[in-house]
Formats: sequence, structure tokens, C-alpha cells
Amino acid sequence: MKNWEWLFNDFSTVLKKNQMSYGDSKKGVWQVVDYTTEDFPGKLILAQPGSNAPDVKVKIPLKGTYGIYLGLFQNFCDQIKVKMSNDIVFERLRHSSKIVKKQAFEDVFWKTVQLNGNDEIIIRQEPGIRASIGYIIAKKPAKKNNEKKYLIHLTDDGFPSNYGVPEDIDDACWNIIACSRIKFDYVSRGINPTSMADYPTKHRSLRRNPEKLLKTQFPAEIYRQCYETLAKFFKKNQNVHERYFEYAKNAGIKPFAYCRMAMYHANPPWDCFRSKFYDTHPEFRCIDIDGIPVNRMSFTFPKVRNEFIKLFTEAIEFGAEGATNCFVRGFPFVCYEEPVKKRFKQLYGEDITKLPETDIRAEKVRSEFVTQYMRELRNALNSIRKSLLNVAIVHANEDVCWYYGLDIRTWIKEGLIDILCPYTWGIEGEPVEIDMNFFTQCVKGSCVKLLPFLGSLYNDKNPVNILKRALKMTKYPIDGFSFWDGVDNRIDPMFHMIIESLGSKESILEAMEKLKNWPDSRVVITLQGTKVNKHNYGMAM
Repeated sequence: MKNWEWLFNDFSTVLKKNQMSYGDSKKGVWQVVDYTTEDFPGKLILAQPGSNAPDVKVKIPLKGTYGIYLGLFQNFCDQIKVKMSNDIVFERLRHSSKIVKKQAFEDVFWKTVQLNGNDEIIIRQEPGIRASIGYIIAKKPAKKNNEKKYLIHLTDDGFPSNYGVPEDIDDACWNIIACSRIKFDYVSRGINPTSMADYPTKHRSLRRNPEKLLKTQFPAEIYRQCYETLAKFFKKNQNVHERYFEYAKNAGIKPFAYCRMAMYHANPPWDCFRSKFYDTHPEFRCIDIDGIPVNRMSFTFPKVRNEFIKLFTEAIEFGAEGATNCFVRGFPFVCYEEPVKKRFKQLYGEDITKLPETDIRAEKVRSEFVTQYMRELRNALNSIRKSLLNVAIVHANEDVCWYYGLDIRTWIKEGLIDILCPYTWGIEGEPVEIDMNFFTQCVKGSCVKLLPFLGSLYNDKNPVNILKRALKMTKYPIDGFSFWDGVDNRIDPMFHMIIESLGSKESILEAMEKLKNWPDSRVVITLQGTKVNKHNYGMAM
């Protein structure tokens, strides 16, 4: 059934003879394969991971506003790069994570564009990635009637090579350009996995040496790619985060620098993640209740707190509009260091190590040092500009927050934070439900915005569950939602849709309905003239 205004379905018409093969797949060319669906026949293009196929250009002979959809082959296409001829960067696109149990194309929505009759779509194979596309469709965009009522806050891990090796500094920022169409309000961009800056910092104690690390071995290829990418940008003295913040602000999004509140040297086999400050200052490390060191630096010590403040204030210098303290990546922050034991003895005349770790007096003493850090950070931000925002991502309930020294009520009472984002993690990072009653009571009567997280896709990949959680949260007086790695998941069209739906209760309900029939697909009947979805059990890999 026709549901488009324009269809392009024969890629052989836009390739030169030396750019395609009708037979075997070969290096430097696209393999062209004829196919049929119930709706139309066509000729798809396919590239194996090592094909290194040439760019493909397709002219769209339309004028006006249209939604562009690409027919990606679910059984083979892992990801493609695509852009319009006048775009700054290529965007990554892939089919949804909800797989059709047959060989099929998925109509993957890319974006709505204003066409002038001469625009071209350019398709590129990413090195080492399988690619296959069967058609391009243009449709008149559907009207959006729901008024946006909730703020949307997304995090971006900032980890180089999360989506493939970037070609240049603009390519490293492609995802914020793509995500700007979702109309979210805030993005927290990660700048430090281990407190070491992922940019050419002016602070010696925070400088990485990716060239040195590249002489070591890595637990997975993506980590080598990460440090190769950092080395490339460092050598050119290029600051990806600065460019990223610029793109975000140009799109009307307020960017924050987010730090994992951890300074450590990971244990093998993950020891490619390390901090020079941690290695050179063993005297500042956390000490557990049994006297054994923990591989985290302690916020008990002013010099440790100052390292994070240096990171945040430097990020403000190159464009961040605030600081996001990610307390759910990096705990613990204070344990049983000598200043903690001394302070407890001063207040209560007892040995803190003889009490349960959850003793409220022990928790309050540990919290004094974390709160002192929050005061110092707020003062540092205010000294730069009063309008800068301070964001806290914290654990799911009061008990876990207290255990890690996160005194939420004091932070709010003293005006130390502007946005509070409770996350769906318990004491050991296990998924638990957020105690909405506690957090809504904390922010009641204050100016602090409450933007609870809808979960982590590492723990719950079911988008229906995420939307149900959002719907449940609308019963509370919240200001909006946070979504972990929301910028990363822009490349899954399902999550593009559900993130965009978070603007209102009505759009959340509509998204839940759409997911019932997801994905919009076209089952393949034949490839190369033979049936593929009958009598072909086990043939599709």
C-alpha cells in the first residue's frame, strides 16, 4: 500500500560501473542485489565490513517540507552514515533494536527537511561496519499537536568512538546536531571518565597522555579506538567539547559539563582507565571500614575536591552553562579516612569504625565532606557568573544517598543545586525504583527543578517499560525527565521517538500506542529472484 510522495528504489541508477558488482561482493564497490516486497521491487546496495564502498549520492526532485525515511535491511545493515549535501556532518543511522522475525526492510525515519528540488542525500559506509539500504522514501510530515509541558534532560557519555571513529572534530559532534531535532532542553556532556580531562586542558594534573597509553594493551578494541581518537585531537590541540557546546547552544539547548565524580586507577583488566593524580597521591585515597584502601580518591581532602572544581570551571570557560555532578558514576566519595575518624571522635567521642556503616551519625559525618565540596563548587561557579547552574545526579532513595554522603535536603536548603536528577540505582548500582515521595518533598517550596531519570538502557532495554515509568512519574509534581545516554540512543529510531514523546503526558500515551506496531517494515519476498522468508530456515545470519 503506497504511503509516500516519493520513492527511490534502484541504486544501480546512481552508481558507475566501477562502483558496483552484480555478482560477488568486492573491495571498493557496492554489491547490487535485486529484491521484491509486497509493495514494490527494487535494487538494494550492500557492503561487507571490509568493502570500503564509495559514497552514494541520490538527488531528491522535490520542493517543500518532507520527512525522509531510509529502508535499512534489518538482517544485515548495522549502521550507515548519511547527510544532505548542505549538511555540516554525516549522521549515523541504524534500524531499531526491535527486530522483525523475517528478512525485512525497516522504514527508518531520519529527519524532516526543507527541499529545494536539487538537494542530494549522500550515503557513506562506515569503515568496518556492515551496510545495506534498499530504498529512500519522502513523506509529508505529520502534524504535532501536543503542547510541550516537561523539560527533557539527556546525558551524553562523551566517550570517543562510541559510534565509530570520528573523521574530524565536527564528526565527533554529529550526535548533538542530530539530537537537536528532538527538542530537548538540557544536555550533560561527559568530559572525564576518571577525572583526567578528555580535551587539551591547561591543568597539568588533569592532562591525559593518550600516546603513552597506546603503547599498552586494551581489554577491547573500542578502548584502543578511544585513545587513538584522543591522541588525534590532542595532537591538533582540538577541543571537541568546546565545539559540542557551541552546536548545542546554537540549537537552543543548554549544555552542562558532566563529571563522573571518581578519580581512580581501575583494576585489571580495565587499567587503561586511570588518573595521574590518583597514582601520585596514595595519601588521598578512600579507606574502607576495615582499613583496606578503595580505588577512589576521597572528597575528605581539599586537594581532591579542587581537582573536580578545576575541571568544571575550565569547562565553563569553553562554553558549558553549568556543572553536572554525576554521583552515580564514581561512588564512594568518603569512607573512613583519618579526617573522618577524627571528626567523628570530636563529635561523638567514639570510634566510627566500630559502628555499622549505616549508622546515621556516621553517614552525617561522611556527608559533611561531600557537602563542603558542593559549597566550594557553588562558590566557584558564582564567582564566574551567577546564572550558571549546578546539577546533581544522585541515587534512587534517601537511604542510599545518605550512605554515600549525599545530603540532599542540606544542598537544597543552602541553594547549592539548581537541578536534581535522581537515578534508578541502589547501593551497588542495582536497578531500583526511585522514591518519588522523598524527592518531591525535598524540592517542595524551593526553586530546584526535579528531573528524575527514566532508567538506564543497560538495565532495561524495553521502551514500553520506560514510557510506563514516565507515565507513573507524571502523577508527581516534577519539572521533566532525564534520560541516560539519550543522545547516544538517537541512532535507534525507537528511542528517538520515545525521547521526543517525553514533552507531555499525551505524547507519552501516543508513543505507547506506536510501539505496539513497531517497526514499520516491508518484508522481503525475493532476493536475486529466489524466496528468502520461506524454505530458508537458518540461511539468514
